[in-house]
Order: sequence, then structure tokens, then C-alpha cells
Amino acid sequence: GRNVVIEQSFGSPKVTKDGVTVAKSIEFSDRVKNMGASLVKQVANATNDAAGD
Repeated sequence: GRNVVIEQSFGSPKVTKDGVTVAKSIEFSDRVKNMGASLVKQVANATNDAAGD
């Protein structure tokens, strides 16, 4: 995967290639978009659990 920089509310930005970490960091101000992001987070977690990564 590619490197992603995630802004954090504290400390310096986080650089990661981990898709689950990236998915967990997705947040929108729009409620409907957040519902979609929540589904992506659930799928990413389930895939991570199944793959044992």
C-alpha cells in the first residue's frame, strides 16, 4: 500500500500504510457520509480479523 499521513488532534501527524488505521481515521461532518464511513470501518476490521494481519 501507499503511505498515508493522518492528522491527529494531539502531537505530530501519523504516517501509516495500515488500511484499518486509515479507515478508523475517516470522519465526515455529514451524518450520511459518516454512516458510509462506519460501514467501511466495519469491513476493514472484519477483513483484518479474518486475515490475522
